[in-house]
Amino acid sequence: MSTARSPQTWLVTGASGLVGAALCDHLLAQGHEVRVLSRSRAFQLAGATSFVWDVAGKVFPKAVLNNVDHVVHLAGANVGQRWTAAHKANILTSRTEGTALLANALAQAGFSGTFMQASAIGLYGECHHAGESTLKGDGFLSDVTAAWESAAKDLLPEGVRHVTMRIGLVLSDQGGTLDKLLPIYRLGLGAPLGSGQQWMSWIHLDDVVRFVVHAASDPHVVGPHNLVAPEPVTNRAFSEALARTLSRPHFAPAVPAFALKLALGEMASLLLTSQHVVPENLNRLGFTWTAGHLDDALERCVKG
Repeated sequence: MSTARSPQTWLVTGASGLVGAALCDHLLAQGHEVRVLSRSRAFQLAGATSFVWDVAGKVFPKAVLNNVDHVVHLAGANVGQRWTAAHKANILTSRTEGTALLANALAQAGFSGTFMQASAIGLYGECHHAGESTLKGDGFLSDVTAAWESAAKDLLPEGVRHVTMRIGLVLSDQGGTLDKLLPIYRLGLGAPLGSGQQWMSWIHLDDVVRFVVHAASDPHVVGPHNLVAPEPVTNRAFSEALARTLSRPHFAPAVPAFALKLALGEMASLLLTSQHVVPENLNRLGFTWTAGHLDDALERCVKG
């Protein structure tokens, strides 16, 4: 697939996260200028220029947008911690208010490049064979994701190519979900969650980064794109594949749904909701995955 080869200027929010860090590393290695926007003055990324913004105070450093070619907006509060009322509010506002603030700044700066906004397959809720045209589902994450995607609507200037990345479960050797699972599975204690029949739609981190770089250079990439591998798997199949990759047994009893709900509260829906999502628009683009099969992806994550 084609990629942008000449040096360009990129702005990335959420650069301290799994996807943001990997993207910035890749861009810097390719010789691009990278600027990162963070809430903390202490955050520094080697090789990049750091700027600070205050979403709650609506403070935006306008200089960060000078001569920027591409903006990748990944910032948002972590959904992987207990959903107290306060944290649920933070999950929503960190996404909607941050996106609106950034979109307004882009409009004021007359930005005319590519705006790539993170989203999530949580938009679809409980689903089977959900493509980009599938309607919004039910539940907290679905409501948050819909509001997140709408936050830049009518704010971005004309001429901006707006790409929405509905990202599935990201697999990586650099952190994320597998970091929490590997110690358990290495002890031979891995097991399905709930019924184990719920679908999981996943993607390898390298393929997320590859999509972003490709989208920057391809004017045909517009609108929502499901960033998932072409083969969703059930939770049981995922659990068995991870144990197999680690050469560990897989005979521990499934973790009951009620136990997960007792331990995690409402956040247990992250583990129990069935999401069978298909990458229809990536298929139309002719996107090729470097890790399109789960066994290959897990092998890359576990053994490098």
